[in-house]
Amino acid sequence: MTRDVSLPSIVLAVVLLVGCGGPVYTWDANTASTTRPPSFDIGELSNQPVATINLLAPSYLAGYSTSLSHALVAAMARASPPIRAIPAHEIANAVTDQGLVTEYGELLSSYARHGIMERARLQRLGSALGFRYLLVPGAAEFTHVILDRFEIVGVKVVRTRITVLRLWLQLWDTSTGHILWESAGEIATASDVVKQDRILSMVEYAELLWHRMIQQDLIEGGTRSRSTSISK
Repeated sequence: MTRDVSLPSIVLAVVLLVGCGGPVYTWDANTASTTRPPSFDIGELSNQPVATINLLAPSYLAGYSTSLSHALVAAMARASPPIRAIPAHEIANAVTDQGLVTEYGELLSSYARHGIMERARLQRLGSALGFRYLLVPGAAEFTHVILDRFEIVGVKVVRTRITVLRLWLQLWDTSTGHILWESAGEIATASDVVKQDRILSMVEYAELLWHRMIQQDLIEGGTRSRSTSISK
């Protein structure tokens, strides 16, 4: 879906593309996360499965829920040490088998309204389905736009695709009903349209960004990260 491009995206394109002769591909990714509680042992995440749910997102991104949820599972598997995920569809099946559909639906509805997981329901679900930790993924924005830029020599017009994806992630402890950690991040890319082989899919962007959150911030304990790449 095409939406108005934000100011940071325009700045990214201008700074990284102007003056670069020939087709280019650039990306800039950054994350900001909370610190982990001192009492939380990060090693527990590699010793037991961690549940996930379907992506929470604005209505215009609802169609991406399944594919982006799969991207999260892939990012967890790529972590070092890897985190074994219980995919959202397996959670849904277990909820049905245990007769907890209403309980699960009310938990998510309450969370959507208030941003808080109701402790009693979260504890019952975790206990019944056999997991302690839950990763809740969300998407805040997906924007892409095509811009024209001019190369000075020969006054050639080059079409540039700018994409911005903003995601967030929360780790909940079902035994206490507390948020243990949360992170938000953005990846912005700019690529000449002629370089179709360099253009990643939205799912690949999401996996890259979620892997950065999980690896550098959750596992390694960082609270902020940023990297930029430019290539021809």
